[in-house]
Amino acid sequence: MLQQETIVHHEHVTVMPESRTATLRPGMLEDIALMLGRQFAVYNAACQAALAEKLEIPLADLKALELVMEFDALPTGQLAQLMGISSGGATALINRLEGAGYVQRGRHPLDRRMIVIRPVEETCQMLAQERQWITEQVVTLARRYDASELETVHAFLAQCVRALRHDTLVWLETRSAHHHDDH
Repeated sequence: MLQQETIVHHEHVTVMPESRTATLRPGMLEDIALMLGRQFAVYNAACQAALAEKLEIPLADLKALELVMEFDALPTGQLAQLMGISSGGATALINRLEGAGYVQRGRHPLDRRMIVIRPVEETCQMLAQERQWITEQVVTLARRYDASELETVHAFLAQCVRALRHDTLVWLETRSAHHHDDH
């Protein structure tokens, strides 16, 4: 879905000169891409399933809640797009999350006609606490690296997340524009 757009959207990104990458072991960049792509997605899905089971909420509800927490004010139509469900399915899902106190509906700050879903901070803190073990593991692993190495890793991951977020927002806007044209 987003892979093809990433290539188009990020042509302006400066590629490292060959001399800087010449000392990398063969396949390292491909391994990094695989880790950041499929492998993290697979293991995150497993963590989500375990957490949903522990919290006794449907997995789809947890996935939706995490999307709302990441994007903070997510229009209902975009939540449906990200979840791959109908608008009716999204409404039912939002009703369950709202009933459980995880989210609240509100008006979009720029377009008052649009309804957005926002996380309820107090209730969502519980979810953040349930994921605290990830932070603890990262801290433990980070002890193996010096401050300079961690700054590099942080900068790299932050750029990856910014690119993914940008591509996701472009995809949502493009889908939204096409959806409006169809009506």
